[in-house]
Amino acid sequence: MSSCPAIPPPGWAQDTLSTYLEEFRGNQWATFHNKRPEMRDFIAIDNLFDRLLRGAKDPKPMMPAIFLLRAHSAYRTAVSMVLGGQLYEAQAILRLCLEHASYGFFIGGDQARWIRWMKRNDSASAKDKVRKEFTPGAIMHALRKADAGIAGNFEFLYERLIDFGAHPNEAGFSMSTLLTEKPGETHISAVYLHGDGVPLDFALKTTAQVALCVLQVTYLIYPVRMDLSGIRHDLDQIARRY
Repeated sequence: MSSCPAIPPPGWAQDTLSTYLEEFRGNQWATFHNKRPEMRDFIAIDNLFDRLLRGAKDPKPMMPAIFLLRAHSAYRTAVSMVLGGQLYEAQAILRLCLEHASYGFFIGGDQARWIRWMKRNDSASAKDKVRKEFTPGAIMHALRKADAGIAGNFEFLYERLIDFGAHPNEAGFSMSTLLTEKPGETHISAVYLHGDGVPLDFALKTTAQVALCVLQVTYLIYPVRMDLSGIRHDLDQIARRY
């Protein structure tokens, strides 16, 4: 059975939900067609992830690769959402992308830390220990110690994502809310699917920046692999545009 049917299934776009999904897909196609430079970078960034992760054998350390696979998946999900116009909701997925990379870096080759994280739900005391160990402050301290520049980029992007939708905050609400004044009444509309405009361009740029930051964090874990494969060189070429 094809995962890409030539025609939609019976009943498609005949209810509120699948109509929304059809509009979402239409937005994806329109953004793909109209934002060619951004799409070229998205595709090139995805290729860097693919070159790093596909078919990798016995990476050392092993554990971070698991987190980076999830970071790559989160990146693809965020790209899908942003292309379709789900700009507000994409911020939470982009934050997840950053967090997976930071957890992979924080665990690194520390087998004992990995075991503690894996056994987080074994008991209330185990959960409490992991919560105290894996704090944002502790992870940021480790990143700063490894590379202050990358840590600064990470922290800046993390806070931006929280402002624009990873948490309920004013900036994200303002970006995705329309107020229409009429005599004697005010209409409040939440934008579910953004079209072209400044918010879309901002979200496209942020998505690329987050993915580039994730790959920079990855370089702190696998510098030799990324240097020998040319991934670091290609990453730097794309990063210059952001």
